[in-house]
This record gives sequence, C-alpha cells and structure tokens, in this order.
Amino acid sequence: MSEMVIDGGFAERERERVGELYWAAFGDKLSPAFRDCPTGARIVAESLRADRMLVARISGEVVGVCGYYEDGRGAADLSWSLLRRRLPRAAALRSLVLLAILARPGRPGTLILDGICVDGAHRGRGIGSALLGAAAAHARRRGSRAVQLSVVDANPRAAALYRRVGFTATGRGTVGPLGRLYGFRRYTTMQKQVDE
Repeated sequence: MSEMVIDGGFAERERERVGELYWAAFGDKLSPAFRDCPTGARIVAESLRADRMLVARISGEVVGVCGYYEDGRGAADLSWSLLRRRLPRAAALRSLVLLAILARPGRPGTLILDGICVDGAHRGRGIGSALLGAAAAHARRRGSRAVQLSVVDANPRAAALYRRVGFTATGRGTVGPLGRLYGFRRYTTMQKQVDE
C-alpha cells in the first residue's frame, strides 16, 4: 500500500468524493430527512465543511474522512438556510426536525466527532485507526481533554474499532419509536482521553 497522508480539510474538487464516502457511511441514517436518496446525497455533499474534517489520502485519492464539531456545528452543516435553498419550505422544516434528533451536543474540553468513514475497498488497512489518531492529535492541539463519538448498535464493527484504539463507553441512548425510521434503535456514546 502506498503511504497514507492525513491532512485537515479537502479541496473543492474533492467535495463529490468526500460526499460519496459520507453518504455511503451515513446515508441510511440521514435519508429519512430527505424525499429521496439522490436529493439527500447532493445536499449532504454540499453541506460538508472542509474546515471540520480530517481527510486520509493514498496516492492523492481520498480514502477516508473524519468530521468533527466546531463552534456547535458539525462537518455536515445542514443548516436551515442550506435546506431552505434546496428544498421547499415544508420539506426543509421536516428535514431540519429529523436531522436535529441525530445531533450530538458539545461538551467543553471535548472534541465531538461527526462521522468517520473509510472507502469499502480500503477497509482493514488501518485507515480508521489512523483517522482516530489524527482526531486525538487535533483535540490535543486545540486544548481538548477528550474525543467523543457515538456509534449505533447496528454497527458492531465500528464499536470494536473504537474500543481497540482506547475508546470506552460513557453512555447509551435511544431514538425510541423512531428507530424504524432511522434504521437503528440504540447508540453508545464513547470517549477517549487525550490529555495524557
């Protein structure tokens, strides 16, 4: 395998690729907020903030991304103004409500991750672990003491990765009766200390 490089952000010419990876990983969870998958994928790709993402590349190709929250907004900044520009008012309001349920509140001194995804053809090569390591380093640089993420119960492989790199469960939650809509019922909040 060629050398992997992880940098902050992505170039505008890489937006479509980053959007594809993000939608492939989270489209099942995000799609209920949109009238159809192509619309959702297009809006999510447009919403991605390069300044809130770490990007893994091999031979210049984007193979993985890790988003995070900054100033209360995530890497997928699905704001009312963006939704309203792309959707009729009622559809934008519905999207905003359904997406708000998935939002994770910030905590002082903690970097909250907003999605980590690796291209399926490159899984099992340490890219996810490397992105999590880069997130921990970013958290330390900005003065955070911990990195936090949520993993859905339907993704035990991701939970195993997080435990392997030092994350521990700090809480559990549910989306209740909306589980059928989102494709998962429960999630686990996990955290890793980085101030050591």
